[in-house]
Amino acid sequence: MSAPRITELSSRIALNTSKLNEYFVAHNLPTPSFDVDGPLDFPSANDPDIDSIRFSIVDDTLELRRLILGPKLHLMSFSVNEILCQQVIIRYRLAHAFPVGGEATFTEIANISGLSEADTRQILRRAILLGIFAEPHPGVVAHTATSRLLAEDEVFHDWVGANVDDLGPASAHVCEAMEKWPSSEEPTQTGFALANNTDKSIYGFFSDHPERAERFANAMRALGSRDDLESHHTVNSFPWGELGDGIVVDIGGSRGTVVTAIARKYPSLSFVVQDLEPVVESGRKNIPPDVAERVQFMAHDFLTPQPVKNADVYYLRWILHNWPDKYCIIILRNLIPALKPGARIVVNDNVLPTPGGMSNWKETRLRSTDLTMKAIQNSHERELDDWKKLFAMVDHKLELLGAEQPSGSSLWMMVLQWKGD
Repeated sequence: MSAPRITELSSRIALNTSKLNEYFVAHNLPTPSFDVDGPLDFPSANDPDIDSIRFSIVDDTLELRRLILGPKLHLMSFSVNEILCQQVIIRYRLAHAFPVGGEATFTEIANISGLSEADTRQILRRAILLGIFAEPHPGVVAHTATSRLLAEDEVFHDWVGANVDDLGPASAHVCEAMEKWPSSEEPTQTGFALANNTDKSIYGFFSDHPERAERFANAMRALGSRDDLESHHTVNSFPWGELGDGIVVDIGGSRGTVVTAIARKYPSLSFVVQDLEPVVESGRKNIPPDVAERVQFMAHDFLTPQPVKNADVYYLRWILHNWPDKYCIIILRNLIPALKPGARIVVNDNVLPTPGGMSNWKETRLRSTDLTMKAIQNSHERELDDWKKLFAMVDHKLELLGAEQPSGSSLWMMVLQWKGD
């Protein structure tokens, strides 16, 4: 007779937790902690075996929690109030109300933030249960590692802000959007559009609201700082050196973070970074001096024909997943008149797994991103077969040479080559 599931899970959690602790001790790493001076990220040396153990623990603890709660309490445990807490903390900058390492009363925080004392206490006591802030003495608030991150890292502060003020309201209006525009593939007919009372796409709306555009750009910077999204995966998973003194066009390349990393390793390559004008202007101002001579910034809308002809590689990182199929086809077809024979298009993007094909935690993140794409752009994430079908619809002379997921990366590298004249 097999052991009950809850016993199996608890035993595996205990075993894997012991393995992690042995790893911390062997590598002289700090133990994970939410104390204010605790590590702001999981203490790991990007070891794939440790990551596997780590996410096995996450999956097992989540499953054990569901089982112990039971179906009724599990369903009742989903709470929008967690988002509300974060929204108030960000909007009223509560993490900045008193210094890291210090303490403050609810009254003092209320006076600094402009909230009432009752509202301050109500919000913070719920947030404390989420690990955001602590209450070491009755009525006295202190920072945790989480609130310290919000206080000291404005980019991460903007990540939370964009989630609760941009993505959250968009998601809340998806049902209305689906009812109003059934089966729409238009980026202007979304939950985001309804939430913001606009007839523009999220990017068109941000063009008119630069302060929100800057916050969203910072949120993407925070997201890109994750180990599984760092630039080195792109640098090391494509034969850039074979291009010699070639030209790489980074389409929708923002401020040029990825091409900077490539340029430093391959000093003979030249680059063109394309994005909307406010973004590339920021890129021009902030490109590191050691690569500035080889990186050109160009304002370009990729829904129009590609102006840079005969480059060796056209690179799209995390671009196409933002767009419905009909627009992905337009974006890729806009490259064709610029392609020389043998030119390659590198699509560095998400690929959905078959259900159960990866850690539950990792799959949940991807499926959540899938719904976010629906909320803000009427788009969706794609399985590998979906990508293959999409590429086949662009042009029969565009051949998929290969698709693989670099070790440790969340994004796949899908390489297409132009076989035309």
